[in-house]
Amino acid sequence: MTQVAPPVHRRWIGGLIRAGLVVVAIVVVAAWFWRRTPRPPEIRIQTQAPTAAALGPSDVQIFSRDSAVNLILQGDNVLAGLSPKTIAKIRSELDASAKTDDTTGLGGSIAQFVKKTVADKIGTHVVYPVAEIRDIRYDGGEIVIVQTNGSETRLFKNVKVNKEPLSQAFPPEDAQRFVEAVRARKRAVP
Repeated sequence: MTQVAPPVHRRWIGGLIRAGLVVVAIVVVAAWFWRRTPRPPEIRIQTQAPTAAALGPSDVQIFSRDSAVNLILQGDNVLAGLSPKTIAKIRSELDASAKTDDTTGLGGSIAQFVKKTVADKIGTHVVYPVAEIRDIRYDGGEIVIVQTNGSETRLFKNVKVNKEPLSQAFPPEDAQRFVEAVRARKRAVP
């Protein structure tokens, strides 16, 4: 007896089934690795810097020694960003340069757009919800936030001003007062 070769469509179907099984296997392995890989915490931002008038009676705001940046405990959030003084200074410098720069043509239009965008976003603060903070401490001259997923964040860790780390720019007594205020707020949050 001679064997007859299967019809072409059966080969196509068999090939598609094999390819489908390979894709399913790849997806299963990728999903397994995805679940096992630690991911950094989601970063939240607030585009407007809170004003001193917006702070409640138990809220706390501290400034770096040169008043360039601030840390704020407002409600159920810890915010880190540029201080109102620094924001005002940058905005005034942008306004002054806009008046002296050439604003004609495509290059001028792009420059104006960039300056306006920077001026609008300069007050952005990083937000750490108190509910997502496991602990906060003052360690080695820096404020360290330990999040509920176990990751640690050293505030302003990689930022330097005049070759000095900005993370160590807060007066120790202010930093310790801020840490204690966040811990008290953490105990008050259910």
